[in-house]
Parts: sequence; structure tokens; C-alpha cells
Amino acid sequence: MSLYHVTITGRDRRHLTELGTKHRILVVGYRNDRKHGIQVDAYVPPGKTEWLERHGYSVTRLEEVESKARQRQAEERKAAARRLRQGRYGDVIWAGGYLSADEIERAIAIGAERHSGYVERVALPHLTWEKRRVHALRIGKGSGSRRPGICFIGGVHAREWGSADILVYFAIRLLRAYRDRTGIRVGRRAYSPAAIREIVEKKDVFLCPQVNPDGRRFSMEQQPMWRKNRRPAPRGRGARSIGVDINRNFPMLWRFDRHFAPGAVESSHVPSDFETYVGPRPASEPETRNVIWLLDHHPQIRYFVDLHAYGETILHSWGTDENQSDDPTMNFANPVYDGKRGRIHDDDYREHIDKDDEKAAIRMGRQMSRAIQLVRGRKYRVQQSVGLYPAAGCSDDYAYSRHITEATKSKVLAFTVEWGRSHASTPFHPPYPEMRKVMREVAAGLLEFCVQAR
Repeated sequence: MSLYHVTITGRDRRHLTELGTKHRILVVGYRNDRKHGIQVDAYVPPGKTEWLERHGYSVTRLEEVESKARQRQAEERKAAARRLRQGRYGDVIWAGGYLSADEIERAIAIGAERHSGYVERVALPHLTWEKRRVHALRIGKGSGSRRPGICFIGGVHAREWGSADILVYFAIRLLRAYRDRTGIRVGRRAYSPAAIREIVEKKDVFLCPQVNPDGRRFSMEQQPMWRKNRRPAPRGRGARSIGVDINRNFPMLWRFDRHFAPGAVESSHVPSDFETYVGPRPASEPETRNVIWLLDHHPQIRYFVDLHAYGETILHSWGTDENQSDDPTMNFANPVYDGKRGRIHDDDYREHIDKDDEKAAIRMGRQMSRAIQLVRGRKYRVQQSVGLYPAAGCSDDYAYSRHITEATKSKVLAFTVEWGRSHASTPFHPPYPEMRKVMREVAAGLLEFCVQAR
């Protein structure tokens, strides 16, 4: 079925929020336009445009996306075949198209083999539903509990092909610079050899480029707009009920229908929901449990960044409601506030955050944004994750919440980076020449993040 990428404006913020929570429109992002206010990015079938206009929304049709996405799949099949003939798995990856799920794993293995003195390949314990083993990298020479750890993950959502490529590209640039004792220049931002040594010898950088390899394979080979993992459908249900949204499956206010106000979040307990099925229970998915394991077994991790597409934003905690620092009892763990969370711009509930944590997150987000802008002028907005739509069960909120629910856990400042432009052609998997530019700018932001981590 054809889908159209559209922008939607409405009467007010609540009217726009109803697109996903009430009308079940496939909302994928939003942006603040100076002239038109908040504009929502969505994907709709052809006949839905008139329906939206009858309900008071203004709709601008941008493009039909299915055929472009299929074209991208064909391009990537040719690029993968060319790399296979040339034996260039994971070597000069930015020269030839998006990496397949298998190529990403191969690139991780090559990185560990070629840089064995300061790179560890970490096998995550839980096999995916299609029996794939997921690996992470730890980049760091030496060890010690006082070394700050930075964890970057990508590929949570299957259709966001570029996240994994960004992290592989970042790892290659960092490792080659350290091996060759050189600096790194990205656009107008330069990192000295001393800065590179500081990262590798004094810090631990963990990378898990593809959390969800089953979904990536299915998106690249079958259904390009696929977002979830490939959990089998419940007995008696068809193919529409395959998969769970990994980024709604973390044990952080997972029972959205209990913890949030009615209709406040775009989540679903229905397996056939194409976008946001939360799974049968919190952390039910092996992909979710792998991320949790990575955090549990490396307590030196103090920073967490999850790469997603799209919107050119750097998001910091919380994503559950607007922040406040005055009343510590008004927090996600207090059942008194169940049923009140998630209504933006009201006085019933706001999520408590330590004021110093919020300041530190904003500062690091801005430093990352400045580094990105120096590459080719793209300005990534720094803002609270809640944005227009509160969310439950997300990776970044889970990572930051751990030290609050369990005193023995390390405090982790958590971020989501939404790379890429919302108005670009097929924004989840842009043409690879554009993706190469995105890879360079985001890699600059990640390098800056590592430099600033303490």
C-alpha cells in the first residue's frame, strides 16, 4: 500500500497530540516552524489526507515514500554485492552504501582483530528471535573503575538504517587515529592526537551499532518502513502481529495505561500495532535485555546515547513529562501520580529531575550540537525528550532512571540523538551520499561528547 510523507498542522498542541494517541496516525516526528508553529511529520495512505482535513487539520503532501524506499533497497542490494566481490566488508564502508546486518557484525569483528590492544569485542548474551548474536565494542586501553564510560547504541528501530553506519564510521575514525597517532579533522572541528589518546587511554567507549539486526535485515530486504523487531506473532494471529517496538519495551513506566493519563502516549498493547506495540511484558525482548546487560555489567558507564532518525535534535531526560526540580516526591516511581502523567502544560504532574543533572545534560548537548554545526552548518536543537509526545518504556529514560530505582546503580546521563532532516527524501534511509555527510557531522558530535565526558 502506498504511503505519503506529509506535514500536518492543527489548531493547538493538544489537537496535534491526538493525531497519534486518538486517531492512530503514523506520526514519526515534529518540528517547530517560525511561521506555522508546530508541524507534525506523518505517513498516511492516500485517502487519509481528506479525512484529516475534515477534522480540522491542514495537510501538506510531500512525497510518496514506498517507491523511493524500494528504490533504496535495490541500490543497497547492488552495493552489498559489489562490496562482497571486492572483499571490502567493514573496511572503507563509507564508499559504498549502507551496511547489511551481517556486514555490521563483520565490521565489529575486524575492528577487534586489527586493534586488539585497545579494543574488546563483547558478545551480548541474548540471541535475537532469529538466533543472531549481537556484539558490542569496548574501546579503551587499560582498565579501572574510575574511568568514565560512554555507551552509544544504534539500530533500535529497524528502518533507521544510518544509525549503525554512523557508529561503525565513528569507531573506524577513532581507532585509526589512535593507531596512527594522528588527530581527527571533521569539517572545521579538529581533535588533536592528545585528545584522541585521552579518549582511548583514560575512558571506555562502548558501541552497540545494531541492537535489532533481525529488524534491520527485514527492513532492508522486505519492508523498508519496518520499525519493530521480529518477535513471532502470538498463536492464532497473522503476520501483522509480528514484532515489538524495542524503544517501548524498557522497564520504565512500561504499563503506560496505568501510569499515564488516558491517551497521553502513543503506545499499544495490541500486537498488530505497526509502530508501538510494547510487548507482552517489560524487557520481554532479547534486544532490550542486551542493552540492560551492557549497563549492568559495566558500571563505569556514566553516559548513554541512543541514535535514531530523524529531526536534527539532541534530546535529554525526561521523555515522560515536563521537568521540575522543586518537588522530589512527584516522580515516576510514586504511584500517587498514576493516571496523571503525560499531559503537557498542565499542573497535575511534572517529572522531577535533579537540577544539576539537567544543567549537565543541556551543557553536553549544546557542546555536541556546536561540534556538529562546525562540519557543514547543520544546527541540531537541544531540548527535553518529552517534546510534543510523551513516551513510555524508552531506552534513554530507562538508563537515567536506574540510579533512582536502585541505589547501587551508577548515575547515567542519557540522550537520544535524532539525526537527519525531516524534509529529506526518504528521511529514514536517505541516499547514501547524503548519509555520508550525516555520518561525518554526527561522528564529530560523538567525538566531542567523548572529549567532554568526565
